Amino acid sequence: MFELVIRNGTVLDGTEKPAVRADVAIDRQTIQFVGQRNTIVAAREINASGLIVAPGFIDMHSHSDLTLLVQPDAQSKIRQGVTTEVVGNCGVSCAPVRVQYREALLRQFEANNFAMTVSEKAVWKWPSQMNYMCELVEKGISSNLISLVGGVPLRVASAGMKEHLEPQELDVIKSLLQEELCQGAWGMSSGLYYIPGSHFTHAELVILCKVIKEHGAMWAVHMRDEGQGLFDAVNEVISIANESGVSLQISHLKLEGKTNWGRAEELLAMLHDARANGVHVNWDQYPYTAYCSGLIDVIPPSLRGSELDSFLKDLGSKKVRESLKEYMLHGVGSWHSPLEEVEWKGMMIAEVKHDKELVGKTLKEIAKENKTDPLEAILDLLRSQEACVKVVVHAMSENDVEVIMKDPATMISSDGKAVSPWGRYAEMHPHPRYYGAFPRVLGQYVRENKALDLPEAVRKMTSLPASKLGLRDRGVLKPGNAADIVIFDRGKISDRATFDNPHQFACGIEYVIVNGKVVIGEGKHTGTYPGRLLTHDG
Repeated sequence: MFELVIRNGTVLDGTEKPAVRADVAIDRQTIQFVGQRNTIVAAREINASGLIVAPGFIDMHSHSDLTLLVQPDAQSKIRQGVTTEVVGNCGVSCAPVRVQYREALLRQFEANNFAMTVSEKAVWKWPSQMNYMCELVEKGISSNLISLVGGVPLRVASAGMKEHLEPQELDVIKSLLQEELCQGAWGMSSGLYYIPGSHFTHAELVILCKVIKEHGAMWAVHMRDEGQGLFDAVNEVISIANESGVSLQISHLKLEGKTNWGRAEELLAMLHDARANGVHVNWDQYPYTAYCSGLIDVIPPSLRGSELDSFLKDLGSKKVRESLKEYMLHGVGSWHSPLEEVEWKGMMIAEVKHDKELVGKTLKEIAKENKTDPLEAILDLLRSQEACVKVVVHAMSENDVEVIMKDPATMISSDGKAVSPWGRYAEMHPHPRYYGAFPRVLGQYVRENKALDLPEAVRKMTSLPASKLGLRDRGVLKPGNAADIVIFDRGKISDRATFDNPHQFACGIEYVIVNGKVVIGEGKHTGTYPGRLLTHDG
């Protein structure tokens, strides 16, 4: 007798094969049988008649490691059908932490990522990212986790917030990276747009990528620029991958700013040329025309420096503010301000440190309430919230989003955290991708726009990322593989989260099974947390 059988479903196995009518039998966390056999007996049956049965979705770019410790029942991802999340992205992971630089690390995290309470900061002492990941899993999680280690904590653990590394400090980073990879990390991520990840030089990144290559692991990178300097940034990471031989994953591929709009095919041609020349490069994408980042990004890095508190103190000077406003509008030197090409007055506040009533308002609304202009409102917000302000920014073209999505090499990701409409993160106003990325593709881009057919969309969420990662037992629905399965209604699946009302679960996901256990049953969480930490074996 099997533990579970899914009967009469329309099975998409995650490859390019067309759908077939089949039953799926599960036992001991593993898929045992896929086909038609009336004699199957199981302790539990799910009638999937009229529903799609597919491998669980793999979120290639997630930040749920930053929320699960505080709110382990966060459900926005599992309710999308995501059964495995790749975390530790954009150069940001929760460890390694070293005592002498701990406060500097936490201060930088707050400015670029999320506000933390005193009690949350108190536990931030993990010696390695993999140590932290083990703690998460011990508490219980819905989905499986695959972890990268971030370049930021690696750098800060060695040299604090210094701009330039000494040779011995780079050696320490190499050693820490080796330790994480030996413990099962799947690679390193870099956030080359953010301080202090932006301080890494080309040569230093080649050295670190060679370490990653030795372990057969992956380098995931948020490039130095996704706006006016996008094409130079792409050339940089391709060059690093070519010199080191590393497996490169470009995070959340996009074309920010109006001067880039319409150049998606040119961008993809660059990447495919690199692939044809032997560079192992892939990329992922979230299906929206807006991004979310720290408001501090509108300040030139050379002017804010690495000491945030000193910069915030300087904001009391009218002369400093006037200079900053000019640079915020027009850039300075080789630095292009993100405000040059976006509708920045409509930026929406996603998260702040202190004044929660600001969340969900636009800069224009805040400026009007305070009887000031939006540029002054930005500087006031940064100062009053201790630089901890997250904003949602509309910056991409819908046509470019669709062109990138249709490319056969594009994987789907969320670039989001696992949250819920209740608990610690209910006061946030997150980007709707936290709740809706995967159902949005299947609803809007498959069913409504017909930009993709259903088997191809599912492949981009399952076997394609599994192949990149080297996951041998997930991503394809077949006997012998782990029983990570999503069952959905192709006619109903859609995202409900919006920019105005983001805390809404997707609809049309009927069942989600992780390691053979039903986590979402008839659209509801069962209270089961069978997620595992998946480690890399080199």
